[in-house]
Amino acid sequence: MNLRFLETFVRAARLKKMTLAAEELHASQAAISARIAAFEEELGVRVFVREKGKQLSLTPVGAEMLGPAEELLAHARAFTSRFATTDVRLTQISIGLSGTVAEAILEPMAAALSRQWPNVTVHLQSLTSTDIRQQLLGGALDIGLLLGSIEEPTVVNRQLLGLDYVWVCSPSLMRGEVEPSMNQLKRLPLLSYPVDSLLYSSIASYFSSPQMQGFKLIVVRSLTVMLRLAVAGAGYAVLPLELIRGELDSGKLVRLPFPRPFPKQTYFAAYVDQPAIPLRAAMADCICEVARLVSDGVADETTFAA
Repeated sequence: MNLRFLETFVRAARLKKMTLAAEELHASQAAISARIAAFEEELGVRVFVREKGKQLSLTPVGAEMLGPAEELLAHARAFTSRFATTDVRLTQISIGLSGTVAEAILEPMAAALSRQWPNVTVHLQSLTSTDIRQQLLGGALDIGLLLGSIEEPTVVNRQLLGLDYVWVCSPSLMRGEVEPSMNQLKRLPLLSYPVDSLLYSSIASYFSSPQMQGFKLIVVRSLTVMLRLAVAGAGYAVLPLELIRGELDSGKLVRLPFPRPFPKQTYFAAYVDQPAIPLRAAMADCICEVARLVSDGVADETTFAA
């Protein structure tokens, strides 16, 4: 019996809405629905009556299950509290983070984790969001800080950062006063994210060109490298506004006056929920709090220093 599925059943039954259960369990509604479906498949019974536009209601067997399910969860929590690896005993944890997340919160995050868990060795790996997803699901990472959520029933997704992206280039490449034509954009190099990334898909959708036909792409896997290339005039790019304010203020980069804003990009802290490893949830909560304080402009690395 998967305890995460059991907990999802209990929360959905008590709250009577998938959306409320998703909010409480820090998961998407699709993930909650998938967990319930897997729970029903495992037991071979229907536990909810689903009617569009109405609250969830329990089937007779679902109502019969609710009390024992809550008792089982209570016993599981007591068992975990007594026997499972605790935050004190766990000495290693692996976190994969995208370059954008690293640029945004690396120093204060590292300071906060070190201060709160001085006896835990934190392994930080800079990876693409695609690699983070694969390694998290494969068990190589404890926590992933990545663009987009991971829609799997066992994964908890906590919203980390919402970043505005803007089109920019060096003033030596294009002047920023006039909207560039599509022909002009296709003649110049476009600094692009990897083709298997969500940002590449967003760029393709922005230009209504699924295969990016006619564009001269320079594919870059590192945000730092992409920024350096943009400043050097090697191409134009769409970059997170908060992370390039210095280059914009100094005139090293100029904003391109495109008629439509680029879609806001949301980053998440994701982890596979396992009762035996409570440190994952605790560290993810800490990282999200750091990101919130940094976004509000009230924290930097010195805020969390021991």
